[in-house]
Amino acid sequence: MLWGWLRKRTVSQALVLRSRIVLACAEGLPNARVADDLGVSRETVREWRSRFAANRLESLADRPRSGPP
Repeated sequence: MLWGWLRKRTVSQALVLRSRIVLACAEGLPNARVADDLGVSRETVREWRSRFAANRLESLADRPRSGPP
């Protein structure tokens, strides 16, 4: 599923980035290396890694937000 999101053109860039983070972590890379490779903060990697570990694929989707779109 994660690899499919990377190739699909209709998937949001945010979801693609989250997928890349999770896949890099699955390869056993440390958070610092993943952050450097993808140009994000270590906190971002830590957040998505822990969310994915807790709720798997459901955690990568955007959560509903209050207010108008």
